[in-house]
Amino acid sequence: MDLIVYFLNELRQKALIKYNLGIKTVIKVNLKGSRLIGQCVKDGKKSYIIRLHTELLKKFRERYIKDVLTHEFAHAVQMELFAKSKPHGREWKSIMESLNDAPYKKSNIDYCLKNGRALKTYRYKCDCHEYLITSIRHNKIVYGTSIYKCKKCGQVLKLSQ
Repeated sequence: MDLIVYFLNELRQKALIKYNLGIKTVIKVNLKGSRLIGQCVKDGKKSYIIRLHTELLKKFRERYIKDVLTHEFAHAVQMELFAKSKPHGREWKSIMESLNDAPYKKSNIDYCLKNGRALKTYRYKCDCHEYLITSIRHNKIVYGTSIYKCKKCGQVLKLSQ
């Protein structure tokens, strides 16, 4: 819990300096067996509850805290600054980048859960990149209901052998 408190204080300090926002947060480590890896909900004026996933916190510890706590805290900042904006839209992405002091990049750790267990992943690739795709997306490809393309080169992703 000390690492969570330390990192949360760093995020609060950044929000105060960059956005002039003093955000009160309560951390609860009580998410289990759901597909949520983290959650941020408003709890009164300028007060938020950030819920973290028990098993993922144990499994990934420092990386999970850095990625997910920043992600959820960015939602709290977003809710304070922008009354109506998409949860993972332009504004949120900008806040994530300012809190990380780096361009936003989705985490490469597979946090996806289904009924409390990690989803199986499959390797897909194009000419320029390799992706880990969960069994849910893999099945959509297999059954022909979805096509996924590389964000860089635009090629349709193929299952890696």
